[in-house]
Amino acid sequence: MSDYFADAECGELYEQACALPDGRAKIELLEQSVRIADRLGDIRGAYMIRTELVETAVFNGYALKAITHFSWQLGQFDRDPSAYWERSLLWSYKWIVSNSLHFPQISRQQLMELMEDMRDRFVRAGYTNRTYYSNLFTFYIHTGEFELADEYYNKVQQMEREDISDCHACDRNEIVDYLAASGRDEEALEAAADIIKGKLSCTEIPHLTLATVLLPLYRLGRQKEAIRYQRKNYPMIRDNRDFLRSIGEHIAYLTYADPFQGLSLYEQHAQWSLDCDSPLDRMYFHAYAAGLFRVLAQETVSFQIRLPESYPYAEDSTDVQSLSRHLQEMALELAEQFDRRNGTRYYSELIDQLSHPQPVQR
Repeated sequence: MSDYFADAECGELYEQACALPDGRAKIELLEQSVRIADRLGDIRGAYMIRTELVETAVFNGYALKAITHFSWQLGQFDRDPSAYWERSLLWSYKWIVSNSLHFPQISRQQLMELMEDMRDRFVRAGYTNRTYYSNLFTFYIHTGEFELADEYYNKVQQMEREDISDCHACDRNEIVDYLAASGRDEEALEAAADIIKGKLSCTEIPHLTLATVLLPLYRLGRQKEAIRYQRKNYPMIRDNRDFLRSIGEHIAYLTYADPFQGLSLYEQHAQWSLDCDSPLDRMYFHAYAAGLFRVLAQETVSFQIRLPESYPYAEDSTDVQSLSRHLQEMALELAEQFDRRNGTRYYSELIDQLSHPQPVQR
C-alpha cells in the first residue's frame, strides 16, 4: 500500500493509522500523513488518506474535521471525476449533510443548497431522489416542522431502496428518533422492536436506538426493560464521544430512575461537553444535565461535583441548583442559535422542557 504514495513516510503513517482502532490517535496519524501528501503535492495520496480520515472523523465525534477534509475531496473530484470512485464520494456526502445539521453557523439556505448539490450529483450518477427526500425528512425533524417531516417520510416510503440508500438499521433508527421526538412513545418502541431484538444492526445501531428508547420505556411503565437496556447500552457508547447525546439520554432516563447514577455518568463525561465538535450534541447534553441537577437540588445531602478544571462554572461544584441554572443557560444559548438558523422556536421550547423534568404520569 505504501507504494501508492509519492512519499514512503506518508504511506507508512497511513498504514500505521489504518491498523489502529478508531479514535483520536488514528485521526492524528492520518492528519500527519495527509499534511505530508499536501506538502509534496501528492493529490492522489491525499485524496485516499482523506477518504479514511472523513469516515473516522464522522464516527468518532470530529465532524468539523470530516466536513473540512470532504470539501477538499469534493473540489478535487470536480477537477478530475475520472480519477476517483464516485460512489465512495457520494456515500461520504450523506454523512457530511447529516453532520452539517449540527452546526448553527451553517445557514438554512446553505443546508438546502448542500442537499440540492448532493441530489444533483446522485441523479447524474443514476440514482433517484430517495436519499434527497430522506435528508429533508431528517432536516425537518431537526427544525421541529413535523408536518413537513411526515410529507418527506411518506415520499421515502413510496420509493424503492437503492444500493446507495442508508442501511435498514439506520433507516429504522431515524424513524424511532422521529416518533420519540414527537412524543409517540408506543409507536417509537414498536418501530425499534427489530433493532432491540438484534434483527437490525450496523456500525452505530443498536447503540443510538437503545439510548433513545430508555425514556419511552420508563414513561410506559416498562422499567425492567429500561434497566436492562441501560446496562446493555452504556458499555457500547461510553468510550466514544460521538455518542455524547446518547450519554445525555442515559442521564435523562436516570434523572427519573436513579439520579445519583445519573450524576456519576455526568461526572465521567462532562469533559466531552467542552470539547465535542457538535454544538447540537452539547446542547442536548447540557439540557439533560440541567434537568438532572434540578432534581438533585431537591435532595437533602451535600454535593461535591467532580468537574473538569476548565469547566466554566467549576466554582459552583457544591451548588447543584446553580449548576442546573448555568447548564440550562448554556443549552438555551445554543438552542437560540439553532432556532435563528432554522426559523422556528423548536429548540428553545424543547430545551426548556428537557431542563425541567416533570413527574411521569402513568
